[in-house]
Amino acid sequence: MDVSRMSIRRKAKIIAKERILRNLWQSMVAVLICAVPLVLVTSFAQTYMLSTGQILLPLAFCALALVFVVLPMIYGLVGYLLQILFVGQASLTRVFDALSNTQIYLRSLKLGACLFVRIILWMSIPFGLSVGYCYALLLKNPNVMQDIEQFSTVVTQVMAFYMVVSIPFTARVLRYVGAYPVAMRDPSVGAWQATCIAARMLKGHWGKLIVLVLSFVGWQLVGLWTMGIGMLFYWAYLLSAFLMYFWYVERAQEKKKVQDTSEQQML
Repeated sequence: MDVSRMSIRRKAKIIAKERILRNLWQSMVAVLICAVPLVLVTSFAQTYMLSTGQILLPLAFCALALVFVVLPMIYGLVGYLLQILFVGQASLTRVFDALSNTQIYLRSLKLGACLFVRIILWMSIPFGLSVGYCYALLLKNPNVMQDIEQFSTVVTQVMAFYMVVSIPFTARVLRYVGAYPVAMRDPSVGAWQATCIAARMLKGHWGKLIVLVLSFVGWQLVGLWTMGIGMLFYWAYLLSAFLMYFWYVERAQEKKKVQDTSEQQML
């Protein structure tokens, strides 16, 4: 297969899929390790909200757990996936890199906090649209809460609506994942600066990132149909494909800089 004529998106997906399938179970376990704390915290918060009726306290607890535990572990997950992509294999202990070293943990904490702020800012838009859509459905049929079947239909419609409207915003948020390899490569780069570099690097690629996210919808549906098990592969594959895409864009821009420098020196 001649990959030289393929688009960056296609090449990134092929390489990512090949590497992930070669390390399938380890990659799925790596994603699971990051997902377990999030699931536990979310379940605890939901139980607390239902039993006490309080909302702000469990939401604050979820936010703190996300920033202080989950996002540092995602730092380790990205390191694991990068080693899978460029070395061929990696130890699952890479997922715990940020939790095993104070300096790395603080760096991942700052980076995670910056990403958290950007994620909240962008994803609040589709969330707000979905809430408005849900409110419109409830206004149309106020008695829907009394019928379990109708209520289930409304929930399904709202979830489908959110999945559709969140696609372009997911592509926006995905840009900032590039901050991880930027920060890992150069520890002197600040957390917020790393997110800015990643976003600037992918300037003009929003449409292509939307296509990249859309190309994974089938895998997302498979993940939902398999009661969430397939989502472990989905996230490993999506993140790996993005990291490869980011690497190709970065390399292309470095080549362009070298060419521009050579041309200026010739002049």
